[in-house]
Amino acid sequence: MEHNRRFARGAAKAEDYHRGAARMAELDRIFRLENERTISNDWVVRYHNRWFHLERQSRDSAPAQGRVLICEGRHGNIAIEYRGRALRWQEIPTPRKPTEAEGKPAGKPAPEPKPPLVQRKWMPPSNHPWRKAARRWKQQRERKLAAIATRLSLTLPSASP
Repeated sequence: MEHNRRFARGAAKAEDYHRGAARMAELDRIFRLENERTISNDWVVRYHNRWFHLERQSRDSAPAQGRVLICEGRHGNIAIEYRGRALRWQEIPTPRKPTEAEGKPAGKPAPEPKPPLVQRKWMPPSNHPWRKAARRWKQQRERKLAAIATRLSLTLPSASP
């Protein structure tokens, strides 16, 4: 109390600058999750393992491979927007993967599985640059050893009697 009494100040102007509370629709637009997705060639958008088919509304509707904004409200309601305009959509069931019988065309026999290949350690061929470098190194070493041997034989007294 003492603190408030000592440091309290009056308002510079008597006008009230507080705003009124936002409407529920505005709050729903503020407090929502937004994710950007790409439209597939068949006008389908996928979001959290749910599939949405976009309805074509006009020439200006979202093109295939275009980017749309999927907005999820706080109560789980979904809205899909393209360039700030809401699009009509319909949720479709998850497409199922074709079975092996459906996926293979009739008339062609199934290829036989190949046996697994045994992986061998790779060895460079004899003409590979790595091998050439190793040969050069070996030749240089032999020349150095030969030079050292000739120097030693010249400086050492001969062992013959």
